[in-house]
Amino acid sequence: MRKYINIAAGLGIGFSLCLLSSSCVKTNPNYTNFADVHPIAEFYLGGPTINTAFIATQSTPTDYTIDVNLASPNPAARPITVTLAIDTADFNRMNDSVGDIYTLLPDSVYTVPDWKVTIATGQHLASLHIQVNSSGLNNGYLFILPLKITDASGVTISANFGNGYWWVAQGNAWVGLYHSTGYKSDVGVVTNINEDKYLYYADTTGGAYPSNTVIARAGDDVTYIDYGVAMDLTIDPVTDTVAVTSDPNQGAGAKTVLFNNGPCTYDPVKKTFTLNYAYVNAYGNTDSLHEVLVWKPLPQ
Repeated sequence: MRKYINIAAGLGIGFSLCLLSSSCVKTNPNYTNFADVHPIAEFYLGGPTINTAFIATQSTPTDYTIDVNLASPNPAARPITVTLAIDTADFNRMNDSVGDIYTLLPDSVYTVPDWKVTIATGQHLASLHIQVNSSGLNNGYLFILPLKITDASGVTISANFGNGYWWVAQGNAWVGLYHSTGYKSDVGVVTNINEDKYLYYADTTGGAYPSNTVIARAGDDVTYIDYGVAMDLTIDPVTDTVAVTSDPNQGAGAKTVLFNNGPCTYDPVKKTFTLNYAYVNAYGNTDSLHEVLVWKPLPQ
């Protein structure tokens, strides 16, 4: 489930415009002047839309991450510490407006090691880590985790995306944070893959996805395929083989067709995906990818 993204800032580096009268852009018939656009601190997935946060069904807590974004044409020129907090006031107003169908996520279900995150120099994003115990979620309640930014080291906090709501629910056994290594081969040009990657649960409402499917970003930040393509990993729980397909509901998946290009398996003991898949690029060439995704346990 790629948290079913409602992106406020394209590619995480967009502009939160006109949140304050002094930060609106100026235009004339020939060009747009961005000189008065100031950096804004916001949630990468914030605002009134409720985001889905499906948690791995397992005996140990899941380390779920929520990103804070510096909406600015340039990355941070200095470290920016952003302080977050539970937002009960906005949650209560939102919940009243929909007939009080939601319940505040009990603090007994999760822990937050540090409510402060730092956007490093040269970066736009920083992640809040939330450790959630899935055993406390299977009780029929619609649990919401409401968050707000309370301080951003002098940076303006977005009026529209300075708070957000996350519906926290049980996912499946394959959801979680993984470290991905491997490579992409494009007509002999090899690009290495080495990054953390979160595998999201696919909402099964209406039978849209099988319950044994997770979604991840295909490829890597520096590869062509990263631009709007998500991959569905469907695990056969008997044979532990994996089918790699394009996600039809996200980005360019309907146009860029992924397919298995060798053995694709899941090791339930090591919690490791070994994937070999490919797609035909815009030039008619077949680009192949090899990825090994190893589950990352919580720090002890």
